[in-house]
Formats: sequence, structure tokens, C-alpha cells
Amino acid sequence: MILLWATRGRSWGFRFLPVEGTTGADPLALYERAYIGHEDESEGCWRTGGLLAVRFADPEGRTDESGRVIPHELVLDADEATDLATPEGAVAQLWPLLAARYAELWDGPGPE
Repeated sequence: MILLWATRGRSWGFRFLPVEGTTGADPLALYERAYIGHEDESEGCWRTGGLLAVRFADPEGRTDESGRVIPHELVLDADEATDLATPEGAVAQLWPLLAARYAELWDGPGPE
């Protein structure tokens, strides 16, 4: 289960996007716990304390207005994502769940 999704759009900055079925937990605390020690890495899958952090570049090559590659950062329950070990595997398995929603948001004013 995806617990958190963070990204940016063409004209809007880094934000936590709503993920169906998530609770009202503090997204920043969860993000910091999952990505500790991996803040500066461009792509990867990291397991920390029952969480799986996944970071990959936008699979469709989208960039923001400044030309920067858009990263997608996900936090999952590690116990439910035992078969994910690489960014490529995460894209293959998770991107189909997110692609349509992101396509709606990327070029707009951003999520509300």
C-alpha cells in the first residue's frame, strides 16, 4: 500500500499528493523517517523501519518550467511491498496506479 506520494509539477513546487486509503498522519514526519540518509540520491529503493522509500524520475520524461527532471517519491508499507527492490520494478508496478492522476495535475495549477 502506498502511504505517501510526493512530487512537483510543471509550475508548482514539491507537494505531498493525496493517496487513496491513506490516513491523516503527518506526511512530513513519515517522509523524513523513510528517506533518512537518502535525501540527496536521485533514484533508489530503501527499506527503513518497516517502510519502503522509492524515488524515480518521471517515467514520461516530464520536467518543470526550469527544465529539472521531476522526481516521484513514494513511501510504502515494506511488509506489503516485499517484491520491490529497484526503481525500475517500482515504476513497472506502481506507476500504472499513479499515471492518470499525475497527468491531470502536472500541467495545471497543482493539487488543492
